Amino acid sequence: MLRRLGAVVALTAGMLALTAPAAHAADPVDLGGAYVLDEVGAVSGEEQTIRDALDSLHSRAQIDLFVVYVDSFDNPSDAVAWADETALRNNLGSNDLLLAVAVADRQYAISIDPAFTLSDSQLDVVEAAIEERLRDSDWSGAAIAGAQSLEAEATGVVGPGPVQTSQPVDGGGGGIPVLPIVGGVAVVGVGVFVYSRIRRRARDGSTTAVPERMTQEELDRRAGTLLVQLDDSLKTSEQELGFAVAQFGDEATGDFTATLASAKSKVAQAFTLKQQLDDATPDTADQRREWTTQIIQLCEAADAELDAQADAFDELRQLEKNAPQELVAVRAELQRAREREDAAAAALAALTATYAPTAVRPVADNITQARKLLDFADAATTKAQAAIDGAKPSEAAIAVRTAQSGAAQAAQLFDAVDTLGTNLADATAKLDAVVADTQQDVAAAKALDTDAALTPAIAAATEALAAPRADPVAALSQLERANAELERVFTGVRDAQQQVARARTQLDGALSGARAQVQAATEYITTRRGGVGSTARTRVSEAERHLATATGLAAADPVGALREATQAIQLAEGALDIARSDVAGYDTVPSDSYYERGSDGADLGGILGDWLLGGGGGGGWSSGRSNGGGGWFSGGGGSSRSSYSSRSSRSGSFGGSSRSSGRSSGRSSGGGRSRGGRF
Repeated sequence: MLRRLGAVVALTAGMLALTAPAAHAADPVDLGGAYVLDEVGAVSGEEQTIRDALDSLHSRAQIDLFVVYVDSFDNPSDAVAWADETALRNNLGSNDLLLAVAVADRQYAISIDPAFTLSDSQLDVVEAAIEERLRDSDWSGAAIAGAQSLEAEATGVVGPGPVQTSQPVDGGGGGIPVLPIVGGVAVVGVGVFVYSRIRRRARDGSTTAVPERMTQEELDRRAGTLLVQLDDSLKTSEQELGFAVAQFGDEATGDFTATLASAKSKVAQAFTLKQQLDDATPDTADQRREWTTQIIQLCEAADAELDAQADAFDELRQLEKNAPQELVAVRAELQRAREREDAAAAALAALTATYAPTAVRPVADNITQARKLLDFADAATTKAQAAIDGAKPSEAAIAVRTAQSGAAQAAQLFDAVDTLGTNLADATAKLDAVVADTQQDVAAAKALDTDAALTPAIAAATEALAAPRADPVAALSQLERANAELERVFTGVRDAQQQVARARTQLDGALSGARAQVQAATEYITTRRGGVGSTARTRVSEAERHLATATGLAAADPVGALREATQAIQLAEGALDIARSDVAGYDTVPSDSYYERGSDGADLGGILGDWLLGGGGGGGWSSGRSNGGGGWFSGGGGSSRSSYSSRSSRSGSFGGSSRSSGRSSGRSSGGGRSRGGRF
């Protein structure tokens, strides 16, 4: 039987309204050959858009994605099991996936065959793309995002382009298919400028490949694909750039010429790294990962540069077609800019009269610069009209673009004057509040006990308060910086003083407790020293040392004294626990150890009187020799001291067979690639 895997993430909604109708639970369904099955009207009217994305996925990656929308899952109610059961019922293959969405319960599952070609890390990317849309209740967007993400992970390309071939990278086994580089076309004059968009992007245009989440094998495939695509793209771009230069001239194509040189340099660096990976010199695993990642980054950076310039050429080509209409529009834009000129000049004069020169400096020459740009743009419109009249569409396009740029920049310069006026007025309004706040902070800082750390912060805040306010933006910035620093230092000093005060309050009790605990441990060990080993004695000795240190620090450093007293208590408690354990095990000591045991407790107390008098038959403290020579004194024939442990040996295991793994796939078919969670 076909074994399939499931991936589920249940999206938890807020509380449903009490008046909401009950969701209809659905059993696993028969797709009937449909790629999109919507039983609840979730994507009504959007099915074709979804099918277009599914068709692209099939044609480019040979992957089929089926999508089902129901209210809730039933028989089974587990999302993963439901999706897998539906996949099994419809005999889906190893390269088929099923996305099941329960719109009322806000759950979904992705059924994935164990033999599916993408790795777990690639499926993580797909899953994240689907989740993002489902959280927004974008039901059709989830299916489309899933299809596009699968296509990107499998091929490295999303969007218009040729059908994928089965030729592997570099002819080696295990490589991913490589696409011919005709990802997009911008027609330039009689030539065709060909460029590729090979980066996988989110909707905001960002790269979605995450090298740190990819295995080395995935990195190798990605790097190989990018190198082939970029190299082909650069070669074609270099050939076709000549057509663009001939059509639009060197000046209009200068930026792209520089971009192409930069992209070629990056790809050359990438090939150098590839050669290092392929040469006979052994590389470490870290080196291979680092260099392969660099190849990917260099190729993607080169592609980003080419993309930006290709977009610019697209716009220029479109402008070439619509030059007459665009010329009319830019003339109207220039007229509107001219009408703003006098008002902007008056606004600048008012700012100059009100504020300091430093405040107005950013826009001081904006009016002069704007007038020059408008004159330049007017001249460009004249050239554009002449080119249109002379049936020179390329020249007309460049002239119109020049006029558009001049008009836009002039408008920006006028806008900057207005924006500065707004910002200066806003800063003036806020300045009084910040001054009052800073004055309060300075007073509070001075009220604290003298602390050297506060002195420079108070001085800086006082200086900021006295600074002139003719440049309110600069004054506000200075005050906010000084106030922030004062608050930071003030908070630290205040917290430190509060800590000292708390320590003083707690110290007397801590010292009393430490003395009592040390005394108790000392007396216990002294009166039972015959049965207490070295560990307890070491602990109590350290406790006495920390107690003495705490007593010495009490007046000058209450925080340090409290720390030492606490340590003394802990050590004394530990000494007492160990001593009690030693004594508890004393009865198990063989009769030839340390002292001869007696019933009067003298041996436990370490009292040697009977031995000192030569009595007893036990043999005293052995000299450690194996003969029965009688130890240090003339008592009976003791034997050598036996070695023993005062603590019983413990057997057992941490974990091991006593613990189950706590995880199960929840699927009789197994597979080991299940993913999911609830949020």
